[in-house]
Amino acid sequence: MTPRRLLAAGASITVTGIGIAATAPVLGTVPAERVYAQQTVGGIVLLAGWALLAWGIHRFGRERGD
Repeated sequence: MTPRRLLAAGASITVTGIGIAATAPVLGTVPAERVYAQQTVGGIVLLAGWALLAWGIHRFGRERGD
C-alpha cells in the first residue's frame, strides 16, 4: 500500500471510530453495557486509524528521503 493510501485509509478509519463513539446512546436511556460497548468499539477503531496514520506518515517521510 502506498503512503498516500495509508494516510487516506487511516483518516477514514479515524473518522469512522469517532462516528461510532459519538453516536453511542446517552447514559440512562439504554442499558449501560450497550453504551460502554459502543464507546469501546469506537475507541478501538479510532486507535486503529491512528496507527494507520502514523505508519503512513512514517512511510511518506521515508519515501521522500530515498
